[in-house]
Amino acid sequence: MRYRLIGDYVLTMDDHATIHHPGQVTWEDGVILSVGPGDSDHSPVDQEIYAPDHLVLPGLLNGHNHAAMSLLRGMADDSPLEEWLRQHIWPVEAKLTPDDIYLGTLLAAAEMIRSGTVGFADMYFEVDRVAEAVRDSGLRGWISRGLVGFDDPGEEKLAWSREFARRWRERGDGRIVPMLGPHAPYTCPPAYLEKVAEAARADGLAVHIHLSESPQEVRDMMRLYGKSPIQIAYDAGLFSVPTLIAHGVQITEADMPWLTRLTGGGVIACPVSNAKLGNGIMPYRLLQEHRIPVGLGTDGAASTNTLDMFQEMKAMAWMQKLQNQRPDAFTAYQALWAATRGTAAVLGHPGGQLTPGAPADLIAVRGRSDHMVPEWDPVANVVYAAVGADVDYTVVNGEILLADGIITRFDEMAVIKEARDRGAALKWLVEGESHGI
Repeated sequence: MRYRLIGDYVLTMDDHATIHHPGQVTWEDGVILSVGPGDSDHSPVDQEIYAPDHLVLPGLLNGHNHAAMSLLRGMADDSPLEEWLRQHIWPVEAKLTPDDIYLGTLLAAAEMIRSGTVGFADMYFEVDRVAEAVRDSGLRGWISRGLVGFDDPGEEKLAWSREFARRWRERGDGRIVPMLGPHAPYTCPPAYLEKVAEAARADGLAVHIHLSESPQEVRDMMRLYGKSPIQIAYDAGLFSVPTLIAHGVQITEADMPWLTRLTGGGVIACPVSNAKLGNGIMPYRLLQEHRIPVGLGTDGAASTNTLDMFQEMKAMAWMQKLQNQRPDAFTAYQALWAATRGTAAVLGHPGGQLTPGAPADLIAVRGRSDHMVPEWDPVANVVYAAVGADVDYTVVNGEILLADGIITRFDEMAVIKEARDRGAALKWLVEGESHGI
């Protein structure tokens, strides 16, 4: 079927920052055919969506997530990272079933669809169930099993991850991209990272890893290996394949001799999670000076609480301005770029823009709300004023997943009810154990 969406503004995010007012986007078979002023394409379509007072823009891409952790939202808030992981998160994750993983991922998918996210990079376990939820939701997913080297002496989980990649490369209408996911240098020793890099090169896979997330991580790696996390990753050979670096808030100039040798990938900032856990602010200007691609992500809902990429754009802009003590150090357009073109570049994905031939991944944001009026600058309104709840339409791979605020692919209310029940059961288990029940 051929579709056309007509809105008050179309923010293309193309190389010329073109904005059409009004504008239209026409697509068929998951690919954009034309973009331009509202009356620029008169070819017949099967469905025309007229969205007055809406801003049409590329769908947002969430470059780092642990989607199933939506079931742990609000757990152990305000705890330091190491305590949060080891004393709270990891023990509860050990209680999650494969069905929990599917449910938590589908709950996250509903939230992302509602808030204009069209795809996400995910690292978790029981990833067959993650992939099934991505397939069923209609979203795009870059999926990796989190690998912990100390628990995988025989590389069984690494071998399983390679088999997972072979199985899922041909599924999900091309919306699912498997990756290898070594968790971090503090859970994967250098010799194990070398084996991951070798497997990635052999299988043509990209890597997703947490690097330089906290001051404690950097101190521990320097004490154990005499190297920063970035140098450890480079020396292990990870940068010989496309590598998605999550967080990177503790990257310094001293890391640049190794980081500039990335053969693909880049750094994904998670400003809300990094601020909430007190880990720092990613050095955006340093990375830009060295032409390292930078994208944007939320991290899991257990640390960032919501998966609203509009919140991440605001936080990214505010924190960069604060870090550099200059309001012009990071602009609204740069924030929107990071959430679209920037993340697409890190993922090696041709999306993030509304241009002919690009994937038909787009959203329509309601512009008639009081907090979106007047329209001095539509980009500034999208970044600084809009929230995820302002999204009325989400289109992924040409399919309309959110139509006038209604999710089309699955029963959202049933997912919410089941997630509430399962969340309550997990809470009861945790509190019961803490009281010796």
